[in-house]
Amino acid sequence: MAIVRENEEKKRYLNGYRDCTRRERQLQEQIEELRSQQMFPSVNHDGMPQGNTHSDLSGYVAMLDALISQLEHEQAMAVRQYKEIHDRIHQMQDGAEKEVLIRRYLMGRTWEQIAVEMDYNYRSVLKIHGRALRSFEISERGH
Repeated sequence: MAIVRENEEKKRYLNGYRDCTRRERQLQEQIEELRSQQMFPSVNHDGMPQGNTHSDLSGYVAMLDALISQLEHEQAMAVRQYKEIHDRIHQMQDGAEKEVLIRRYLMGRTWEQIAVEMDYNYRSVLKIHGRALRSFEISERGH
């Protein structure tokens, strides 16, 4: 049971980069949505005068700034995560194990894509992945 828990912890660690890039994409989508709402605000056809657009614009700018700051933070986190995971994978000895981990966790490939790209069958890729998880070190004791 401890091995299963340890492997889950390793997968969580290895998925850290993909989690950062997922959050990055969400923030980019939010920024695009906010910008499109500002460019194409909903039109009010009641003929009544509207409120001060200056305050609307300052709220928009503040929201946009906050989202851009969050995006920049996530991008920096993603770069750090990528480098750390990449460096730890490259400490491993077995070339096939390294390649499976890189393709899965840094390149975001599916098991099927990995099998095709490496010219292995699907089950072999899963076996290599299992071995790779056993070999992979999260802690610094691998140094």
